[in-house]
Amino acid sequence: MLPIPLEKARQQPEWEDRAQVQRARETLAERPGLVRPDDVRTLRAHLALVSEGAAQVVQAGDCAEDPAECTADHVARKVAVLDLLAGAMKLAGRRPVLRVGRIAGQFAKPRSQPTERVGDGELPVYRGHLVNGPAPDAEERRPDPLRLVTGYMAAADIIAHLGQGRATGIDQPVWTSHEALVLDYEVPLVRRTDEGELLLSSAHWPWLGERTRQVDGPHAALLAQVVNPVAVKVGPTVEVAELLALCALLDPERRPGRLTLIVRMGAGTVAERLPALVRAVRSAGHPVVWLTDPMHGNTVVTRSGHKTRYVRTLQREVREFRAVLAGAGAFPGGVHLETTPDQVTECVLDAWEADRVPEVYTSFCDPRLTVDQALEVLSAWGGAEPPAMAAEVAGPRQAAGG
Repeated sequence: MLPIPLEKARQQPEWEDRAQVQRARETLAERPGLVRPDDVRTLRAHLALVSEGAAQVVQAGDCAEDPAECTADHVARKVAVLDLLAGAMKLAGRRPVLRVGRIAGQFAKPRSQPTERVGDGELPVYRGHLVNGPAPDAEERRPDPLRLVTGYMAAADIIAHLGQGRATGIDQPVWTSHEALVLDYEVPLVRRTDEGELLLSSAHWPWLGERTRQVDGPHAALLAQVVNPVAVKVGPTVEVAELLALCALLDPERRPGRLTLIVRMGAGTVAERLPALVRAVRSAGHPVVWLTDPMHGNTVVTRSGHKTRYVRTLQREVREFRAVLAGAGAFPGGVHLETTPDQVTECVLDAWEADRVPEVYTSFCDPRLTVDQALEVLSAWGGAEPPAMAAEVAGPRQAAGG
């Protein structure tokens, strides 16, 4: 296993039984890798086309995956969502579209607080099915290392249903991606290729989250060593020097297709903060792919206490992102969304519909877009900047974290 300093890692489970964790890690290390080196190289080549402006990306899926949804039917429904979104983006951008799912591994979530109030008591916060369960029960919320292995098994089933290795062409396969968060899962799944390179076999395309992208942290150290294409979430607090240091660490050879920057700043903020970052990265010679994640910087809390996102606000950030990239002479590579094939009411059009949010709310963590709502967001891909919405200005308070 790689010598990754886990003691410095943020957002890790507080396991009670380290011996059980070690057994789970050994089991994962003995299992076959989930993705193949040849497929990862193919994805890097496709992402190189995106960095050159010849293709686009739509990356979408659950906020927090449920391992129980590893059946052929569940996977087919999620792929159908990606098909629809890719079709819409292809029409708007007139370029081939890579379909990437938040799938086959998006089982863990970083959280802003370690515990939460439930009734009169306090419980460990839900951290994704890879760690614990969502039910408000003390036993369910106890971090369980056996979930590392069940998560792997679910991911293997999902990848089998995706049919990886049987399709060719830039817009044919569905690629897997997730936040490389729980190092007791990720590190044992590193494999050495026949060429001597290190492959993170848990996903085709891992990313660093906003809370774990420290340049000197173990998460960045892990992704710096692997041959996979990698991505980094770029939030509103990142400074130019920090981003350039991450680019130097993760893309030292400045190879097209290696590094993607996923911008998640919030409507309004992206227009203020992003231009300097784009100019700096371009000046440093890193041929990165730029994606917009309009979800995580625009989460608000309704009067009922539910997190939500307004489609109009998401559209605004998409337009601002495209305008910034165009102004800096860079190519807007695509969109990163949290979606579901189910008819939920977790996100709504604007603040005037906020009372509808609790009606059908099934997300384990953050609010997701329905297919129709995701298509609405993508309708902004290439549009003009709309005027500020009065309902947005007067909307509920901004949510912490996200």
